[in-house]
Amino acid sequence: MNKLKISNKDIYLENKDDCLSLIVEEASKLLDVQTVKIIINSDTDIVIECEEIENVKFDICVNVLKGVKASIYELKKNGKYKFQYKYYLEDDSYLNIEKVINVQKIHEMTVINLNGENAKIDYNLKTVSKDKEKYNFLVYHNARKTASNIRNSGVNILDGKIEFNVSSFVPNDIKKCDVNQSTRIINMTDNTCTIKPNLFIDEEDVIANHSALIGTFSFDEIFYLESRGINKKESERLLTRGFLTKGITYHEKAIKDIVDQYWG
Repeated sequence: MNKLKISNKDIYLENKDDCLSLIVEEASKLLDVQTVKIIINSDTDIVIECEEIENVKFDICVNVLKGVKASIYELKKNGKYKFQYKYYLEDDSYLNIEKVINVQKIHEMTVINLNGENAKIDYNLKTVSKDKEKYNFLVYHNARKTASNIRNSGVNILDGKIEFNVSSFVPNDIKKCDVNQSTRIINMTDNTCTIKPNLFIDEEDVIANHSALIGTFSFDEIFYLESRGINKKESERLLTRGFLTKGITYHEKAIKDIVDQYWG
């Protein structure tokens, strides 16, 4: 398994195999943007760990070549982040992304280009927000029979404010696409959180769905646990852990540690 570590301007790849190429361009002095390009040419898994990043913007470009199946497991800790991601998927490629976030502030732009027929992406983001967090998604279905599943889950605490803007595009004559968005925020504060789901579909032969929910854990969920002798704080801890680990296969321990940090 490949492991990419990023901390401010220190970028290095551990346990690199022949399944991918990594290009780190010289940082732009004018804009202070660091560009990292990842080309995935064979089936593989990649772990990305980011920590203590401030005052540096990152532009991450990921190319998944024809017929390749890959997973990216990303963990962000501490710091103030400004990241832009660009994903390009060719024919018959598949990319699974699991992203866990526990930072001070973050602003991310994610652009997904499904350029090849039968390309598919599964995207799962989990965050615990203590301050302002903003995530923008642009998902372009540029070829027929492409599929996107964008799932975002956030828990808002302390001074947190989460904003998710998710837009998916299918032009005319791009048929038999599957377009799905699912976003939920558990807001444990009186602060305002926002979800803006957009589906721009110009073709009839498409399946497109979105769901967006902002709220708290239900009274029934809390009552069920309290009726079995579990106090409210522990009930919230258990529900939060279950909420954030759903769909996560790699960073379950990291999520447990994050939940224990705030609900321990």
